[in-house]
Amino acid sequence: MSVVQTTSSLSPRALAFYKREAIETARALLTYAKWGVKEPMKENTGKQINFVRYDKLAAATTPLAEGVTPVGNRLVKHEVTADLAQYGDWVGVSDVVTLVNFDPELTRAVKELGEQEGLTIDTILRDALLQGTNEVYANKKTARTAVADTIQKADIQKIVRAFESNNVKKITAMINPSTGVATQPIEPAYIAIGHTDLRTDLENLKSVGFVPVHEYASQSKVFEGEVGKLCGVRFILTSNAPVFAGAGTTPSTGVQATGGNTDVYAIVIFGRDAYAEVPLNKATSGVIIKAKTKDDTKDSSDPLNQRNTAAWKCMYSALILDDTRLARYECGVTE
Repeated sequence: MSVVQTTSSLSPRALAFYKREAIETARALLTYAKWGVKEPMKENTGKQINFVRYDKLAAATTPLAEGVTPVGNRLVKHEVTADLAQYGDWVGVSDVVTLVNFDPELTRAVKELGEQEGLTIDTILRDALLQGTNEVYANKKTARTAVADTIQKADIQKIVRAFESNNVKKITAMINPSTGVATQPIEPAYIAIGHTDLRTDLENLKSVGFVPVHEYASQSKVFEGEVGKLCGVRFILTSNAPVFAGAGTTPSTGVQATGGNTDVYAIVIFGRDAYAEVPLNKATSGVIIKAKTKDDTKDSSDPLNQRNTAAWKCMYSALILDDTRLARYECGVTE
């Protein structure tokens, strides 16, 4: 996909500026995309992409016989295919824009479109993670419709215990938002992403071990939206996390409800290599600017040269690689 398309003679400097503005704005909103496996899309490879994971090799506990070559083992590979889909939108801009340098209205349009693109991709990835089958409900309930309580430490411990029993590796690196691909090391931890409404209930767990982010020994590698950690899980909050209004049952005292039933908040908790996605970069994402000079005579559909547009489009896909490495925890929140 071409990074920038235009029917006008935008300067190379302006083209580079608008491209950078859109992609960097979009990346800043990718809360869920910072820890997944990245599988860059290759050009001219169709609309499908393959993700691969391998089973772990069992311990080799049989002693070797002197001079005898063992039978050996083999790697068991699981391939998962995802269908790429194209997403995009556009807006109209003033018929009076500056094409040589940076036009303020066009700049604002590209920035707003970049935010929309980031929100779109973040939502698609979020919804893909919600399809996981490893479900835990607050206070030992067995279904969303039975949820009535806020977050419980015992539930988080249960999820961590299951992860550790399945040898789910903790995350040790985060995707650098400035590049979309390069990673930066972090303290090993499982990651939880939930709604900003959960902040108070998490802070109320301080007496049982929740550590607020401002009490961390080092503030150098705190994630955007991070509020603290509990039981080896670092909690990241975003307003784009899912809320199912009135999906629970009659709430416990002080728990938020809609129509008399508990509002259910879904928290995605995961370890390393739990899911994969196509990264947002110049190979998958395009900014399209169509702006004419005042004396343009080529476009007969716009005789007065009044219609200028800015747009974005991208190819994207995401999926869970291993359900044992991801859990969906559902709970209520305090009013």
